Amino acid sequence: YFDLDIVGVDASQLTWSVVTNGSIRATVSWTKPRSDTFTDLRGSTVQADNWITDKSSYVTRVTLSGPRADSNQISSNSPSPFSVLPLPQTFELVGRDGRGHEVRYGFVLKQWFVNRGNKRDTLSNQSTWCGSLGYRLPQIKDLTNAMCGALPAFPCRNGIDGSLPSSFDDHYMRHMGAGFFSEWGSMSRYADLGFIDDAYWTSDTVGANGFYVGPAFGHVSYFLASYSYWAVCTTP
Repeated sequence: YFDLDIVGVDASQLTWSVVTNGSIRATVSWTKPRSDTFTDLRGSTVQADNWITDKSSYVTRVTLSGPRADSNQISSNSPSPFSVLPLPQTFELVGRDGRGHEVRYGFVLKQWFVNRGNKRDTLSNQSTWCGSLGYRLPQIKDLTNAMCGALPAFPCRNGIDGSLPSSFDDHYMRHMGAGFFSEWGSMSRYADLGFIDDAYWTSDTVGANGFYVGPAFGHVSYFLASYSYWAVCTTP
């Protein structure tokens, strides 16, 4: 989910409709930020919506809903596949108040990501799991715009690099369309999504090593592909 910052119109008076052409759903609500806590995969207590300090002020929240792995799929080595998503998908959100004022916000969703939650595994097994869903293990550039060569842990090999525009550093620069973590930030701070600030495998490899991305800051490093890390899958 994300929040719209609306000026010039009383956002509390807007009634929203969503115009779209695909199977991903978007809902718009006038709501307070979450003030509760939740437990992450490490067992740590995390403050929901911790990037919002004033929990008493309402926000215009856009929530996206689509395919999500359930507990049976997460634990299975060969989960049942999802239906093919017709991506990219265009959204137009239209808010109207009682006096005829109208607010429009449009965006295009180019990729969809599915998290494997609490299941760590080798790079090969995570790749196979993604493939069983009809998805794929992401490349580095699908997740972050960190730049290769900024640190030895992310060498420039075989044309492997982060997304553009580049951060020109070893961590991401927040930017829409420049990788999943670059766009959405630390996914572990979103309640009920089951992400952790650790290491997520990518399909990029060098020899017996696989590259992984840390979602907290989008940094890249590599380790033996036989080691068990987390996974998020993407389509297309």
